[in-house]
Amino acid sequence: MRILWNELKKILTWKILLLLVLVNSVLYFFLIQFHIEYFPNGRPALDSYNIGIEMIEKYGTQMDEEEFLDFKIVYDAQVREADQYLQSRQEFVLAEFDTYEKFINYDRDNKELSALHSKLMFEEKEVNTFWELQERGRIIEFYEWKEDLPYANAKQKQRVEELIAAKKYGVYPEVVMMNFKDFIGNVAITVLFSVVIVISPMILRDRSRQVLALQYTAKIGRSLYKTKILASLISAFIVMTALLTIYFGIYSSNKTSMYFGVSINTFIANESWYDPTFFQYILFCVAMIYVIGFVFSLLAMSFSSIVPNSMALIGIQIPFIVGMILLMAGPLMRYIIAIGYPQWLAPTGYGVMAAGSFLFIIVLWAREKKRDILL
Repeated sequence: MRILWNELKKILTWKILLLLVLVNSVLYFFLIQFHIEYFPNGRPALDSYNIGIEMIEKYGTQMDEEEFLDFKIVYDAQVREADQYLQSRQEFVLAEFDTYEKFINYDRDNKELSALHSKLMFEEKEVNTFWELQERGRIIEFYEWKEDLPYANAKQKQRVEELIAAKKYGVYPEVVMMNFKDFIGNVAITVLFSVVIVISPMILRDRSRQVLALQYTAKIGRSLYKTKILASLISAFIVMTALLTIYFGIYSSNKTSMYFGVSINTFIANESWYDPTFFQYILFCVAMIYVIGFVFSLLAMSFSSIVPNSMALIGIQIPFIVGMILLMAGPLMRYIIAIGYPQWLAPTGYGVMAAGSFLFIIVLWAREKKRDILL
């Protein structure tokens, strides 16, 4: 335990922790801050977020046909309210712009109508009805199109038919889900960089100081590489847990907990191969970040064991990091269970990464044991 503790102290030095704070501050500013400070981002995103909460409070986390009919009754009542408002305004009546139907289907080339439309939507901010109607109308359209959406292949179509049969189709506004996907994708990138920064210098630093040769002259030196592997995994776990705790603490300010019980398949345009709730989906994404972190901690340690200097260490890792960032923007994080990608792709991708990094470190461990015998 004492050796393990010493290895941990060698990895988590105050210099590395300071660098970690600096890197995370920069990455937070460029990648994450926007998705926290600007959520919901203007209108109609704000109306979408509020209507979603209203739906959950009134109908629960799943809506049936009867409840959706009630949602349409609310919409029709708001349309009548909009009609009355327009008919109470002289300039709208004179321009024959006096019903909601005319308001949403106006001639965009008519400058007078365009000016009246813009005035009502963007200048009279106290009037919320028209923004809410726009969002309610979009939700109703998605509901009515649920069986007619185009899909790329037979498996996607089959999955959507299964969801419809289970009465799970896109009806809740997707603004919360899209925000979380942007957030978690960028958090994953930040965590990946952090793990690589912490673990990469580990073996290289010992070798440059001739520490490895000295260690291997001792009887216990044979097992030190295994201790270093364990220390790197523990260090990666500590770093990932600390960062995820901080970032999810910040994310809590987005106030999305009301949506936690909603099935992700009932968010608009979010059909998936599996059917977790939003909260379960968050936990799943966190688990996948840990997998990515452990994979890259093993890879970083492996590369640190074979490269001659720091420049080579950075150079050899760039293709892997860039490739991983591209994959996390698609099937390995943001759309990890979305039906837009084959169902087998994410499990295979994570399986190959985990197996590859594990085998790599095993080979290097065997090499280190052999080197010790030769010495």
